[in-house]
Amino acid sequence: MIGFIILAIIALVGGFGVIVARQPVHSALFLILNILSLAIFYILLSAEFMAAAQVIVYAGAIMVLFLFVVTLLTAGKDDREPKDKLVGQRGWALILAVLMGGGLAVLAVKYPSQSINLALPHNFGNLHGMGAILWGPDFIYLAAVALMLLTAAVGVLVLNRPRREQKTRTRWKEEGESS
Repeated sequence: MIGFIILAIIALVGGFGVIVARQPVHSALFLILNILSLAIFYILLSAEFMAAAQVIVYAGAIMVLFLFVVTLLTAGKDDREPKDKLVGQRGWALILAVLMGGGLAVLAVKYPSQSINLALPHNFGNLHGMGAILWGPDFIYLAAVALMLLTAAVGVLVLNRPRREQKTRTRWKEEGESS
């Protein structure tokens, strides 16, 4: 039980760090900490395949894609831009977070030992069960998510490509005609 509590604290610190970190790269590192702690939770639930998928897919591929996009979006940014564009929104976010946390604390005190006891399927978390889910009738949703990620990556590349000046294109045409 003590290990579970320590792991839960690590997961919460990682999640809180994602929100609080000022730099997007630091936020991504906190997200990796959170993802890895969730993978250990999956191992504790005997869902080894989910743990491996959590680490390989999210901590590996998605975070590399995220860091790639962050790097592209912040390349060439001017340091003279205003530092904080969310001046009024931060206060409201803090108020809403305190209200939500207070509401959850009231519910926890009001219903102290209530838990949801649902039976898990017999093949929960193993390779056969996950294969049946991923390649079953809902495969179209998995393909749609993959297509959205690919479209987002291509969109970032197109939006951040360096713009060529018209003079350069005209000069290339002239060089092509003369040779």
